[in-house]
Amino acid sequence: MAKTARSTFVCQNCGAVAPRWTGKCASCGEWNTIVEEADTTPMPGSGLSKSSKGRVVVLESLTHAGDDKVARIPTGLVELDRVTGGGIVPGSALLIGGEPGIGKSTLLLQLAAAFAKAGRRAVYFTG
Repeated sequence: MAKTARSTFVCQNCGAVAPRWTGKCASCGEWNTIVEEADTTPMPGSGLSKSSKGRVVVLESLTHAGDDKVARIPTGLVELDRVTGGGIVPGSALLIGGEPGIGKSTLLLQLAAAFAKAGRRAVYFTG
């Protein structure tokens, strides 16, 4: 269902804005000066902006999205390299999840050992 535009209520005497109609303006105290006006700002989440910021957005085809190769660090564990797309991206966070007892801790300890053997450093967080 499409959202309808909001309305604001503006005092014609002092210009105060109210969220709903009232008989008396709370700012200047005048009676019957509140008039409903259509709000020109778009609804939040509509994808429309009130004014352009001067930026030009260029759309990129999904067929070219994977052209840029990201430098990855090979882990030395064949299946982990396969799952991560060829290794771990430097500066990234890798979340390993699964059922209890499935081998997450063992896999990460093997990864830390492989990094140590290759002369790299690793930090292992668990919670």
